[in-house]
Amino acid sequence: MLKNFRPKNTKQTDSKKRLPIFQFHSLQKFSDEVDHAVLSRSGGVSQKPFESLNLSLTVDDKAEDVLKNRALVCEAFGLAEERLISANQTHSKNVQIVDEAFLLDRKKNEDVENIDAFITNVRGVGLMVKVADCQSILMFDPVQKVVAAVHAGWKGLKQNISAETIGILKKNYGVNPENLIVAIGPSLGPCCSFFSNPHVELSSDFEPYIAKNNTVDLWEFSTQQLVKLGVQPDKIEHARVCTMCGGGEKFFSFRRDRGVTGRFGALIILQ
Repeated sequence: MLKNFRPKNTKQTDSKKRLPIFQFHSLQKFSDEVDHAVLSRSGGVSQKPFESLNLSLTVDDKAEDVLKNRALVCEAFGLAEERLISANQTHSKNVQIVDEAFLLDRKKNEDVENIDAFITNVRGVGLMVKVADCQSILMFDPVQKVVAAVHAGWKGLKQNISAETIGILKKNYGVNPENLIVAIGPSLGPCCSFFSNPHVELSSDFEPYIAKNNTVDLWEFSTQQLVKLGVQPDKIEHARVCTMCGGGEKFFSFRRDRGVTGRFGALIILQ
């Protein structure tokens, strides 16, 4: 379960006091090595219907307000603005490695095109995904000291973006999936994940998770994907907060707000 928090050992700034942020117990245990947060929709400057901490540049919000919101996030976590990495997410299974060469070529406030997951072993870099019903999946390997942030809606789950991400973690960083700590943020719950015809829209591996009323337990589906990839069940933590019916004013929800809404962020930072 998510718990309201403020990062340890940092000076309490005005922005940090304003930003309601949430953290996972499993990752809190490694607070000297990794910082992370699920941000809420509150504490920013965006106006209705994107009030107020919208972090997406692709939802018709004012760009200057979005950039101010991102600056507030950077201030809260002591990040230089060019070290906050985000993407123009496209529900793909594309993964970007963030290394020193990538950082040298990147322009400030520039979203990476057509990417839905980031990986880095560079310290002091904030990997951020933006969601409003989709899952944010944060990963940390305390052995190889590498982190990942994944955006996974049902389309991303269908393409198994977690497998793509973990495959790169294994190949490029020598990660053993058994060592991964994984945290899944607020997202569309089994109570509200209605599909017109999930038996047609989704692939056959979703079948065990489809209920009679055409809702789909995407939480459990994602969990079992991770377990099949070698992640230990006791190292997977869910927020278990439905953005549509349980998030209330805390989180944006694309479905609840009929498609006109902002995106809240989830980020992870290797210390």
